[in-house]
Amino acid sequence: MDFKYIEQLLQRYFAAETTAQEEQILRTFFTQDDMPAHLRQWQPLFRELDNLSSAHLDEHFDERILQQVGERHVQAQRISLAQRLRPLYTAAAFVAFAVVIGTAVEHTTIDTDAETPEVVAATAQDELDPTEATPLDIRSAEVTESPAYRASLDSLANE
Repeated sequence: MDFKYIEQLLQRYFAAETTAQEEQILRTFFTQDDMPAHLRQWQPLFRELDNLSSAHLDEHFDERILQQVGERHVQAQRISLAQRLRPLYTAAAFVAFAVVIGTAVEHTTIDTDAETPEVVAATAQDELDPTEATPLDIRSAEVTESPAYRASLDSLANE
């Protein structure tokens, strides 16, 4: 008997190129006892495949599995609009809280007296050498000695 066709089918089977009919031919061939020694190594594989293909679940299998698992009915929960928007409200509250805290920290750390022009000028004047005349000193001297400045001071004093 020539087994070249079976050998070709085996090569195609292991290359995943066989059809379902060709695989059935292989399973039928390997259920026989009369075969060459070099093909006997594949006999257990195809016999097991033949056994697996004939194994089927009985008709009560689904019922038994459902009894073991138990039927669970899950109902959808209704979510109101307020519940849907709750994360948005939380985020908005957090942002508002952060802005309020940031503003409070900013106002407590800023020394408002230090930024007035009079304080800045006095600080700058203290840092200068008193023996040197600066343009700021000259300008302030000009302003305080000007007739318009004296007239405005007089008018304020009369009121």
